[in-house]
Amino acid sequence: MVLPVTSLFPDRSSNKADPADAYPVVAQGTMLDSGEFLLVGENQYRAEKAREAIITAFGWGVAIMVLLAAGGGAVLGGGFLRRIEEVNRTTRSIMDGDLSKRVPTRSGGDEMDQLAVNLNAMLDRNQLLMESLKRVSDDIAHDLRTPLSRLRHRLEAAREKTESDWQQVIEQSIAELDAILETFSALLRIGQIESGARRAAFSDVDLGRIVSTVAEAYAPVAEDRGQQLQAVVGCAPTIHGDHELLTQMVANLIENSINHCPAGVMITVELSQEAGIPMLCIADTGPGIPAAEREKVLRRFYRLEASRTTPGSGLGLALVKAIAEIHSASVELSDNQPGLRVAVQFHATGSREQLSGPGAMRRVSSAT
Repeated sequence: MVLPVTSLFPDRSSNKADPADAYPVVAQGTMLDSGEFLLVGENQYRAEKAREAIITAFGWGVAIMVLLAAGGGAVLGGGFLRRIEEVNRTTRSIMDGDLSKRVPTRSGGDEMDQLAVNLNAMLDRNQLLMESLKRVSDDIAHDLRTPLSRLRHRLEAAREKTESDWQQVIEQSIAELDAILETFSALLRIGQIESGARRAAFSDVDLGRIVSTVAEAYAPVAEDRGQQLQAVVGCAPTIHGDHELLTQMVANLIENSINHCPAGVMITVELSQEAGIPMLCIADTGPGIPAAEREKVLRRFYRLEASRTTPGSGLGLALVKAIAEIHSASVELSDNQPGLRVAVQFHATGSREQLSGPGAMRRVSSAT
């Protein structure tokens, strides 16, 4: 027979000062076959101490976890607020007129750093647009003042002439105004391109077909001027861009060579690929451009002394540069020995370039 014994002493609360034998003993007894009684018991001292240790450790763990969470939250929150304040200080400085201020970045590469990088890129773009707007305003004030003054003097002089001379004055004034309006239109177009508004209309376009079509259109013009125009399209790349802008870029480059070269020159338009990257080159055997002025001719209204007597506003190559930049391309002017060589290299167009076979080579030429 088994006799369960739950306690040999009355229940007592645990106390660190109590001796071990003061704690209850849990025991169990049984009668053996020999007639003896076997009793096995265990003092609850170790169990109570283990329970107290577990409760104490849990309490300290919760307290430490709360302190760490509060401390970590305070540190992270303070750092986040400091970064926000840096952004606020930068924006206040920019609003006060200091466009060169930028949000400081750190080496952590976290989300705040990514936000700072994006904000700085946006501020760089805004500063570039503001400087471009100021430059355009200065250019308009400087370069359009002369034709407007000339138009005013012509109209003043017309008051002293007879009615028979007024017709000629009116025609000259209309021509002058058309040139001014054309200049404003080119400036607005350059501004629209530089703002990136045309990127939304980008699509896959055949650059080889554009070059061939424009060269065919200008071949008779070159022939009438006693020049020879030859186009070699050795590849048919499809790039992501604006068909109208790319057509205008090629037309401006060819027209620039035709207008500034004398009779007897050779103008070559070549489209090729280097390491899968489209390269458009327009080269002529004309007088060329001095090395010191090759970068300057890409600016608005800049004209060489030898070109000031020819019609034009000095915006053709500036428009070429704007169109190239919106298509992630670079424009480089170099010596063709003799003449000028303009190379437009497309870098990151997101295009699908496809090399054409030997039979796909297209040539367009005009004979003198």
